[in-house]
Amino acid sequence: MKFITILCVLFLSACSTQIIDMTPEPTVQKFDLTDSEGDGIIKARDECPESSSGVKVGNNGCGTNTIHTIRHRLDVNFDTNSSIVKDEYLAQIENLAGFMIEYPQVIVLIEGHTSIKGSGSHNKKLSKNRAESIKDILIQRFTIASTRITTKGYGFEKILFEGDDEYSHAKNRRIVAEISSDVSFADMKWTIYSVDNEEEQQ
Repeated sequence: MKFITILCVLFLSACSTQIIDMTPEPTVQKFDLTDSEGDGIIKARDECPESSSGVKVGNNGCGTNTIHTIRHRLDVNFDTNSSIVKDEYLAQIENLAGFMIEYPQVIVLIEGHTSIKGSGSHNKKLSKNRAESIKDILIQRFTIASTRITTKGYGFEKILFEGDDEYSHAKNRRIVAEISSDVSFADMKWTIYSVDNEEEQQ
């Protein structure tokens, strides 16, 4: 009987499991996990918290810049033996002026070209005068500083068409504006609209 009593006591003591409260203390957030810019980088590791919207960023939240050499082609055709700019080309010149205003660090070389009609010396002078006509419009109409514009007359040294017909002569009588300064642009994220934007810029 004593043995049975001891056995019952052991059995009951085994069933009386002590309940321990395992609920931990509230976790204290050590880092700022917000992303106010929406660039996918939390503030805790964002080294560039003022990134522009849509810029492609690295793991540290900073964007990258790519240096692009910009060349702005400006085609203005002239009548034979003339350096007068026709009104139909003013919109192109205005676009060039707007570009130079937007990027004040760039300078432009205005190249004058002629057809193969006439002597080499005459065409050199004529092409220079044509380039100067574009320069004058940029300065007088659009207040571009003269120090940012240089001109060069090539005559018929760089013709586009070899033919001796009127179409070839007209295309060779032209102006080309070359902007060779380097401008830095922030690399942007690719989106489903990127292809459309590229097509519009072409």
